[in-house]
Amino acid sequence: MSDVITDPDDPRRRVFGEYRLKPNSGVNPPYSPAYPVEWGCTLRTVEIMTRVAPGKVAALLADTPFEIASDRVAFRFMRSPGHSLAVHAGEMFDLMISVPVRYNGLFTETHIFMYCSDPMGICAGREVFGYTKKDTHYAFDEHPDGSITGWVRRRGISLADFSFTPDASAPVVRIVDGDELPAGEIHVRRLPHPERLGTAYADIVYRRTPLKYSKPVPGRASMTLHASAYDPIAELNPEILGAHFMVSDVYGGGFEVEDRRLIERLTP
Repeated sequence: MSDVITDPDDPRRRVFGEYRLKPNSGVNPPYSPAYPVEWGCTLRTVEIMTRVAPGKVAALLADTPFEIASDRVAFRFMRSPGHSLAVHAGEMFDLMISVPVRYNGLFTETHIFMYCSDPMGICAGREVFGYTKKDTHYAFDEHPDGSITGWVRRRGISLADFSFTPDASAPVVRIVDGDELPAGEIHVRRLPHPERLGTAYADIVYRRTPLKYSKPVPGRASMTLHASAYDPIAELNPEILGAHFMVSDVYGGGFEVEDRRLIERLTP
C-alpha cells in the first residue's frame, strides 16, 4: 500500500495538529481519561454582557468558597477555527456563561454553565479542571456586514439563539467596571466516589491560558434563552447591558504555555 505511514515524522501522524503527545498520554495511557494536553487555535467571540439577580448566581455557587465580584454575567459564544483537538471538524465551539469571582488573592472567573461541541474539549475541561461543560451543537454564522447569528442546542433541545450587529455608537460593557479585568478561570473539580453517591474528594483548580483579544467591536445583540429542565440557563432571566465582538490569534493550552495551579485540596 502506497499510503502506509512509516516515517515517525510524517505530518499525517500528527492527528492533533502541530503537537506531540506527552509520555503516557494519547490513545492508551495507564490512566483515565485519555486526551492530549497541548492544543492551540484562533478564537472569535461574541460577548453579550448581562445583569442577573445576585441571588440566582449565589445559589449556583453555594457549594464553592468563591466570592462573587459583580452582578454581571457574560454570555460568550466562542468559535475556535483550527482547534487542534477538533481537527476532524476544523473548529470547536464553546458557550461560556461566566461570572467574576475572588478567591485566595485571585481575581478571576468561574463558569456557571458551559457547553462545548467537542468530546475531547469536554473531557479535558471538565474532568481535569472542573468546568461545567456539557455537549452541544451550534451555529455561528459570520456575515459580510460584520453581523453574526447563531444558536446553541443540546441533544436536539434549543438552549439559546443569538445575534450581533456592529454599531459604533453602542457601549462596550465589560464584566466589571474599572481598568482591572478578571484573568483566568477557577473551578471546583470533584471526583465522584466509586462506591456511593457522593464526592471522594474535590480540588480548587485555577488555569490561565494565553489570550490576546483585539479591541472590542461594539454592537447590538439579541438573545433568546429557552427553558429546559436539564439546562436551566433561561432561569437566569438576564438583562442585556451590551455586546461586542473580539478576535484572538493567540489561544492555546498545555503545560508549556498555561498557568495551571492546584490551589487547594478539599475533603468532603
